[in-house]
Amino acid sequence: MKLFRSIFAVAVVALLASCSHTAKWSVEGKLDGSEGELVTLERSFNGFWSVLDSVRPGADGSFKFQAEPFGYPDIYRLKVGDWTAYFPIDSIESVTLNADIKTPSYELSGSSSAVMLNAMNSLIDQSIAKYGRNAVNDSVLKQQLAGNILGDMGSIVSYYIINKEIEGKPIFDPSDKGDLRIIGAVVNSFSSLRPHDPRTRFMEQQYLAYRRAYHSTPTQLEAVEIGFPEINLKDVNGKDRSLAEIAGNGRPVIVNFTAYSADKSPAINVVLNDVYSAGGVEIYQVSIDADEFQWREAARNLPWVAVLNSPKDGDKVLREYNVGVLPMTFIIDGNGRLQERVEDLGKLSDLIKKYK
Repeated sequence: MKLFRSIFAVAVVALLASCSHTAKWSVEGKLDGSEGELVTLERSFNGFWSVLDSVRPGADGSFKFQAEPFGYPDIYRLKVGDWTAYFPIDSIESVTLNADIKTPSYELSGSSSAVMLNAMNSLIDQSIAKYGRNAVNDSVLKQQLAGNILGDMGSIVSYYIINKEIEGKPIFDPSDKGDLRIIGAVVNSFSSLRPHDPRTRFMEQQYLAYRRAYHSTPTQLEAVEIGFPEINLKDVNGKDRSLAEIAGNGRPVIVNFTAYSADKSPAINVVLNDVYSAGGVEIYQVSIDADEFQWREAARNLPWVAVLNSPKDGDKVLREYNVGVLPMTFIIDGNGRLQERVEDLGKLSDLIKKYK
């Protein structure tokens, strides 16, 4: 009986210990030049920052913070005086942040979101080094950022980028109709995937307020009087491939805008391949992947025309087709007339039959 009681007591202690332990995320690293300074960990709620914790780094600049997750991905920041570094937390991962606080740049690693945010910040830093505060008008930068946003619209990194500012000016300005489409893509994704995230409602209200200003303005696609906006981009072999070469030749053409880096890309290409294999149709697929090598690896074995809208190509094609979310698919009939946008790819096979 005493043995039973002892085992039972040990089990209770172990159970209580496990219940008192809550999984936490962490951020650690080295901040050169921060010795003796106070480093604060801050969290944002719709643009308002509050301090969660603070530490003084070690003699070598090393630091570490731990905190419990709030139930949804979030953006946090570290501050040392006027120096600031932002980092994403999806769940209970460990993120590494290293920097020299005498410079604005910093390095992130430890999670896919951290790596992505690090890459996006590097692009922004490069543009700032070249153009200064006018980097907000860098069309190549915006094309690169938009490609990554549309590849994963529901990520916390996409939320970070559409709210990123350079000297008080937003990179994606909601008062600009083209930028508003990118913002809207993120808002729609959050509304679908994260309806209870406190940021979602806030973004929806802001987006709708700007959208009303354009409500009565016809989109550029609706104003086009030609059969379809022309696209002329390079394929994996570096050859110019014109949409006009295959459109209007008697067969309907499916024009698909995608990003091979997106999680749903393989499934989308399966649907397209089923339709293409049935015959009597052409496919012209435009990818906006920022990683050209990844695009080449994915595109080289596709049986249809696959082209890349790279950052140097700008966003003219995306604006002309009013591409705000990915994937986006259109049908051009055999006479070269743009007929409709496909809202549900599951219905593509039935829709294309109308134009064969």
